[in-house]
Order: sequence, then C-alpha cells, then structure tokens
Amino acid sequence: MEVYQEAVDLAIEIDKLLKTFPKDERFLLVDQMKRASRGIAPLISEGYAKRESVKEFRKFLRDAIAESNEMLTHLELSGRLGYLKNENWAAKLIEGYDTLGKKLSNLKTNWQNYPSNL
Repeated sequence: MEVYQEAVDLAIEIDKLLKTFPKDERFLLVDQMKRASRGIAPLISEGYAKRESVKEFRKFLRDAIAESNEMLTHLELSGRLGYLKNENWAAKLIEGYDTLGKKLSNLKTNWQNYPSNL
C-alpha cells in the first residue's frame, strides 16, 4: 500500500533528522516526534487488517491522519526553534507529511474504490 510505504519512509527520514537535534530535546520534542512518525504505518496496517469493519478501518485511518498532522506541527515548531538546519530537507518532510495526510483522508473517504489486495 502506497500510503503505508510513504509513512515508513518518512519515519526513517525523521529518525535521521532527530539525530541532529539538541540533546536537551531528547525526552521532549525528539520523543514526541519519534512516537508520532513511527505510529502512522502501524495504524495503517492495523486498520487495513480490520477493513471488514468500515467503522474500525476509518478509526485507524483517522488516527493515522492525526499523527501526520501532529508531525506537521512538530516540524513547524522545530523550524521556529532553529533545529531544521537544512531547509530543503525540512521542506521535503513537511510536504511529505502534508501529502500523506491528504492521501490518508482520500483513502478514508473513498476506501471502497481501492482494490482489496492493496
């Protein structure tokens, strides 16, 4: 599933980024960003496994969208705090989470149009 792979790829990029953050953010922003970025793919996976129940499937996708939006907030905060030294990399991550959220919203709304073997 494309959105699943994108979520995994973004989580890996976030892990790389977080290694550049100040040590005093280790248990604050770094921890929050790791949890949010790493939570999206499992939510997609679990929701897909429970797709026979439309209500359950949509709940997991809604939670994945929330995590994606949380990452946008964390990235904005990181930029304002001066932690995003590479502006191109930061812009790519922000665009990635924005796009991922839109794709997840589309999947949540139009899941019937997707093949069952995603």
